[in-house]
Amino acid sequence: MSAPPRLGRRLARTVVSVVALSLLAAGCADSGGSGSGGAAKDTVVVVTGDQASNVVRDYGFTNGTDNQEVTNSIHAQLIRKPYIAEQGANVQVQDLYHFEPFLAQSYDVSQDGKVFTFHLRQGLKSQQGNELTSADVVWSFERKFSSKGGGMPGYYAPMLTDVDKQVVAVDKYTVTFTIDQPGYGFTLLGNLAENIGSIYDSTYLTQHASADDPYAINWGVSSMLNGNSGFGPYMLQSITPNQEIVMVANPNYVFGPLPIKTMIRRVVPDAATRANMLVQGDADVALDLRPTDQADLASNPDIFTPTATSNLYQSITLNTRRAPFDNVLVRRALAYAVPYDRIIDDVYKGRAYAYQHLLDDKQPYYDGSKLPKYTYDPAKAKDLLAQAGITTPVAFTMTVSNASPSVQDSVVVLAAAAKDAGFDITINQVPAAQLFSDGLAGRLQASMSTGSAVTMSPPYELNLLTQVGGGSNTSFWSGPDYDAFAAVMKQGLASTDAIGPEAGPLWSQAETMLVNSGANIFLARVMSPYSMRADVHGYAQRTDRRIDYSAVSIGGEANS
Repeated sequence: MSAPPRLGRRLARTVVSVVALSLLAAGCADSGGSGSGGAAKDTVVVVTGDQASNVVRDYGFTNGTDNQEVTNSIHAQLIRKPYIAEQGANVQVQDLYHFEPFLAQSYDVSQDGKVFTFHLRQGLKSQQGNELTSADVVWSFERKFSSKGGGMPGYYAPMLTDVDKQVVAVDKYTVTFTIDQPGYGFTLLGNLAENIGSIYDSTYLTQHASADDPYAINWGVSSMLNGNSGFGPYMLQSITPNQEIVMVANPNYVFGPLPIKTMIRRVVPDAATRANMLVQGDADVALDLRPTDQADLASNPDIFTPTATSNLYQSITLNTRRAPFDNVLVRRALAYAVPYDRIIDDVYKGRAYAYQHLLDDKQPYYDGSKLPKYTYDPAKAKDLLAQAGITTPVAFTMTVSNASPSVQDSVVVLAAAAKDAGFDITINQVPAAQLFSDGLAGRLQASMSTGSAVTMSPPYELNLLTQVGGGSNTSFWSGPDYDAFAAVMKQGLASTDAIGPEAGPLWSQAETMLVNSGANIFLARVMSPYSMRADVHGYAQRTDRRIDYSAVSIGGEANS
């Protein structure tokens, strides 16, 4: 079995007061390929399996690599996670427990931990040339919470519930966020550092608002080229449907000028073709490659593939409202019917590593010593089924997305191995959107997919999968065990520091309860599906799994 990259433990505490960040280009270390590649290039060619169709995040979450990368490149946030070295990795990663200024010059926190004051950079302009002010920040959050499709109230609960009162412009360049409990602070900062914390140019957008569309959301969706409404490093220049998107550097970007002036994103549906284009030099970056393709590229000195830990987990979700998985013993039996090592080795070719729980094991005060140790054990699975009084074989349907080749391969391996453990699995492939909607509607018995929490805050991660009515809760776990879990979660949220010594053991306890429930079976962590030419420098592993092209350079000397 392939071992994960070995990491040094970082028991850092959250930064609550940050000095101004000097205006340097992001990604200072050479975190990409090792080749020099000759003269520097100012254009990057990216091949992607799909094409962005909507960059208005508040209209609704649109899945797909291209959607998220394009949207992320357009926008910027008040703060961000810095890039740091990780032991055992060949690229930089994000520091999950500290934050640094981005659009803000600095921020500080009140003595009681409830008021976060952000001091904006003065003179900073958007892609449209309008200056950033506190009014933009306030208006951005009004827009996020006014949209019915963006899901922002759910993402920000319980930190922000009334933005009119909690997000306030003190003066032109100062804005405060006020929360009810100091224990909400770390999760608030984590959200503000991600796509859902993007700040918009309200001057530009209000010019296109109407009585029926007061925040210009529908106007933005009507044409992607209307989407240049942020303060991010790049902006849309042209779109050729189903073929190509061209983006250019934002001349007003806070950390500009950028090494890469032009980004060409070409649609190449077949993953093998994307890999071949990389080999031939027709592309600089190839997205969403299959692990087998990445394994084939490993011996090519002209190709670089990132190796680092990941927050992307592959898991099985069991609908606890439907038979046979309304019985906890059956759920635990299936956990012993999973050939974990075989999936990692045969499907992922070492591009995944064993990881059978949810939270980051480098999290401060984390303790996974009480987690159950699931292995492929058919005899144990059959014994649990017998205890449940269940006659074998147990037949059920496992649904997967038809757009996830690695997951499709994994469920085939699972179905074959689970026969010896007393299960008869029928595989059902559906479009990704249907998998999502059917799961939330409770129409699925079981599903396998990959997922992650972009904000790596323990309560945020745990709530994503368990919150009643939440957008990622497709197991519908309930009953006395869930009530006990919810009580521990409530206790953790009442602590003064979400990653402090009081809360840390509570999150570990809650995670153990979740894993013991069998509602979600975690198989492995999956590494980045991206590869690039060896002369691409500056790539960093991010929790959103998107590439920060503002940190990338090609050829010449690596970013310094």
